[in-house]
Amino acid sequence: MPKERIQKQNVCNAGEYYIAARLSALNFTVTITLGRAEKYDILALGSKGQLIKISVKTTQNEKARDFPLSQKDEQGASDDSYYAFVKLKGFVVEPDFWIIPSKVVCPLIKEADKRWLKTPGRNNKQHKRSTMRIFPIEVSKSQAYLYPDNWNGQVKQYHKNLQQLL
Repeated sequence: MPKERIQKQNVCNAGEYYIAARLSALNFTVTITLGRAEKYDILALGSKGQLIKISVKTTQNEKARDFPLSQKDEQGASDDSYYAFVKLKGFVVEPDFWIIPSKVVCPLIKEADKRWLKTPGRNNKQHKRSTMRIFPIEVSKSQAYLYPDNWNGQVKQYHKNLQQLL
C-alpha cells in the first residue's frame, strides 16, 4: 500500500511540535504561536530567564539539501532569534534538525541572493528578482559560488545542537 503524503500544514506542525518537545526536555517553557506571530513559530523562556524566538522550517524529504525562505528572512537578525530547520525523515528514525542563529541565516541568504543576481543564468541571461531564498544545509556544486567555501563544514556545529540556546 503506498504511503499517504502528509499535508503541508501537518508537516509544518510536526516540525514545530518536535522542536518544542526537545526544548521542553531541556527545561525551557515553550509556547507554539500557531500562526499568531508573523515571524516566529516558537517562543521559549529558558531557566535563566532568557527569551528566544524560533522560526521553524520543516521538510519530510529526507534527501533535502536546502530549505526555502523568503526575502523577509533577510531582515530581523537578533541575538534572541533562531531558525530551526527540521528533516522529519518519515519519523522512521529521529529527525535531523539544525538550530542556527538568525545572525548567521539572515546575512547569508542576503549575500547569496546578491551573488545569484549578479551571475548569469541559462543562455547567459540575467536572473530575475525573486522573493524566494534558499538556505542550504548542504551546499551542492551548483550552489558553491553562492555560499562561504567552508559552509558544509561550518553547518555541522548547528546539527542537533540545542546547547547553544542554554
